Amino acid sequence: MSNPAIGSILFLSLLTSCQAQQQPEVNLYERYLTVAHARGQFNGTALVYDRGKIVYQGAFGIGSIDPVDSLDLNSQFRLASVSKQFTAMGIMVLKEQGKLKYDQDIRDFMPELPYEGITVRHLLHHVSGLPDYEPLMDQNWKTDLNYDDPARYTDGNADVIKMLVEKKPPVYFKPGEKWQYSNTGYNLLGTIVAKASGVSFAEYTQKYIFDPAGMSRTVMYDFVIGRDPKMPDRAYGFQVGWDGTTRSPADSHYLNHGQGEDGVYSTVGDLLKWDRILYTEKLVSKATLEEAFTPAVLNNGDTTEYGFGWFVQKSPTGKRMVSHSGGWLSFTTYIFRGIEEDKCFVVLKNSSGVGGWGIIDGLTDLLYGQSAKLPPRSIRVELGKEVARGGVEHAIDHYRKWKAEGSADLIINEGELNMLGYELLWAGRVDDAAAILRLTMEEYPGSANAYDSYGDALIAKGDTVNALLNFKKAFAMDATMTATKEKIDGLEAVKPKD
Repeated sequence: MSNPAIGSILFLSLLTSCQAQQQPEVNLYERYLTVAHARGQFNGTALVYDRGKIVYQGAFGIGSIDPVDSLDLNSQFRLASVSKQFTAMGIMVLKEQGKLKYDQDIRDFMPELPYEGITVRHLLHHVSGLPDYEPLMDQNWKTDLNYDDPARYTDGNADVIKMLVEKKPPVYFKPGEKWQYSNTGYNLLGTIVAKASGVSFAEYTQKYIFDPAGMSRTVMYDFVIGRDPKMPDRAYGFQVGWDGTTRSPADSHYLNHGQGEDGVYSTVGDLLKWDRILYTEKLVSKATLEEAFTPAVLNNGDTTEYGFGWFVQKSPTGKRMVSHSGGWLSFTTYIFRGIEEDKCFVVLKNSSGVGGWGIIDGLTDLLYGQSAKLPPRSIRVELGKEVARGGVEHAIDHYRKWKAEGSADLIINEGELNMLGYELLWAGRVDDAAAILRLTMEEYPGSANAYDSYGDALIAKGDTVNALLNFKKAFAMDATMTATKEKIDGLEAVKPKD
């Protein structure tokens, strides 16, 4: 097999050559994404806008695995946390309509909440200190059902509030004391939009944001499992298996009905319309927009990097830029706005794939005239392909060769190896999983987690004696591993047969 770095080296050489020759017929964005797609690192759509014109837009890969169909520029993707900027805009419109104030206590809208002193502004800036609702729901919401079981689905934001009221999890810190990204905060903002406006969150965003912006393919979506005739262009999330070829759905989750922190579906074209309208006063005044693009100031005077629904940072040229990423199941999304340079690009993916965030760095480099590197490959992906191709020992031989070569194009770390081991275990390839997790343990002898993981593989093989030894080794190295201690206690409680 050829060295996985060669494709990257050849691409970079060609890219540099094209830049040097300034060939106008070569679109560097298309070339970059084409190679990334071929490497299994990009399945989605992208659009790049630079100083008055679209310089690239394209679609790569499939929008669904059942049936298999191709993505196009009209494909609508779940935006995940990129949705937060629309939630923030809803709050800003309501503020200009006189229906709420930024410094208003959130219990004016949700008096049942057990939290004092938190304002709308705190939620917008991620400085509320509210606990994360997702693990709370994982631990308490119909836990006898799988996460993708339709019977486990929540009814939406109301169930999040109900759980916060019932369980009363404590805040992480006092409001305004620290910055911590909070899906809980934006979920509550979605509810505040509905409470303050008197209509549903979806109705309000449609009337006051999407319609005025001409975003005809954008909706605050009430999630439906399976094909939906109301949204025929919806992209469906999927993941690629350990062998690099098997595909499985990754679109259903019991928290899919949450809105505010998530919930918007859109296209690259509509997100460009969103970018363009934010240079106008058609939605809110310039003064209000300026607040959205101004970072929060903490109680101690420190400045964060987050405004209202946007990260506020500097572009490669030192100019002000705002951006936001999103990730949910296999969807990864990103919007970049160089607001002082009239630059924008959007990336929407429905298969997470390895190296996905590295695509963002590459497109940023190209937008600012720099040479772009492809994201490095993952040892998990490459090794899995070799297991499928020639067996686990064949794959381990390749691993040792790649490690000796020290390729910068290949990510080799404990986490990637460990994940491959579990993927094989979940696929029922117990012996292969044990071999990979044993390799992980040998490569990272100082890791308690490596011993614990190998113990799990040994349990699957029926070797409880050696599994117990590995669990004890892990717990001796890290006494905080309470789950490992439970495994030890469970094994030791089983009396050997006479």
